[in-house]
Amino acid sequence: MTSRDPPTSSDTRFAVWIGATVALFLVAVLIGFVWLPSAQRNSEGLDLWNAICRAVGLPNVSAPTSVAIAAKPASTVAWTAETRRRLAQGNAVRGAALATTCNNCHGANGISADAAFPNLAGQSVDAIYKQLEDYRSGKRNPTVMGVFVSPLSEQDILDLATHFASLPSPFAGLPSKFSPTDISVRDLIEVGDPARGMAPCAACHGPLGSTPGAPGLRGQQRAYLEQQMQAFVTGDRRNDIREQMRTIARQLTSAEIAMIAAHYSNVASNAEP
Repeated sequence: MTSRDPPTSSDTRFAVWIGATVALFLVAVLIGFVWLPSAQRNSEGLDLWNAICRAVGLPNVSAPTSVAIAAKPASTVAWTAETRRRLAQGNAVRGAALATTCNNCHGANGISADAAFPNLAGQSVDAIYKQLEDYRSGKRNPTVMGVFVSPLSEQDILDLATHFASLPSPFAGLPSKFSPTDISVRDLIEVGDPARGMAPCAACHGPLGSTPGAPGLRGQQRAYLEQQMQAFVTGDRRNDIREQMRTIARQLTSAEIAMIAAHYSNVASNAEP
């Protein structure tokens, strides 16, 4: 047999090639599916079996599923005809009596002296009702508000919402002025950003449009607005029913968030003391 003859099953070269191929395959299996998963399991909190499963492409059998979490509604409030009927049944006088505790943070006239707490005067009944219900149900982080809202009945919440909505807002009717350097924030507020698929703020928060439960932002506390938009960015706040705020906030830069908050809060500077 010459050197040009193909190897046969009885040729020693054939056996060497087959043996080397099998050996390389076994080494690759041991490295890829045993050694590497074993080395990585401690840093990622996996046991060896689940680390191997992940390397093969199988699901982590012990990992909690996120499907149920994702399926949970962002809010228990639904804008049905029945909800709207209930919103008209609040008692502002009774709500004023209940609001004595609220006044410590939100102000006796619904205008907070602390920039960390929102102004409530003149907000719509549905906006205040939704937030209080979300605090009560835990859909919005109840760390601060939970102790105040958890004892309330639905009628209490309706009465409080009606009371604060009845208070005159000192920012109603004030002009919304943009300085020459505010072109970018004006576009975000009045036009949006089609390139990023972002609707304008005014489409939900007014004055160009409105969405049930969306609060008015004119004259709101700057620090509060920034804090809430950042909470939507991180997911610490997730009670926007269709995730519209989380979707938009995550596309905004920190500078844009600051400019939007500054613009809406600056309306307050035009208000009468």
